[in-house]
Amino acid sequence: MLKKNSPQIYTEMLMYSRRHFLIRNEMNLLQTASMTNKEATSLLLFAIILESNEEDLIYVMVQEGVTRIIKNHLKEYPSLNKRFPILHQFISGATKSRF
Repeated sequence: MLKKNSPQIYTEMLMYSRRHFLIRNEMNLLQTASMTNKEATSLLLFAIILESNEEDLIYVMVQEGVTRIIKNHLKEYPSLNKRFPILHQFISGATKSRF
C-alpha cells in the first residue's frame, strides 16, 4: 500500500508472490472453505492487488479464474459487496469484458 516509501520491499513482495503461487493458493482457499476470517483475508488480498493496479498480478488473477470464485462468493454472501466494493466493481467489469 505504501510502495512509494519502500519500493524494494514492494518489488520483493511481487517476486515472492509470483514464485510461491500466492494467487493460486489464495484462490484454492476460497474454493474449498466457507466464508471465515481466512477467506475474508484472501478477499482483502485480492482487493489490495486490484487497488495497487499491478497489471501482472491482476492478469494472473484473471488467468487463474479468481473472477469466477469471487463472483460466486459475492453472490452467496451479499454483504461482501459492501465490504469489498472494488471486488464488486472488478467482477462487474470482468463480466462485461468476458474475463
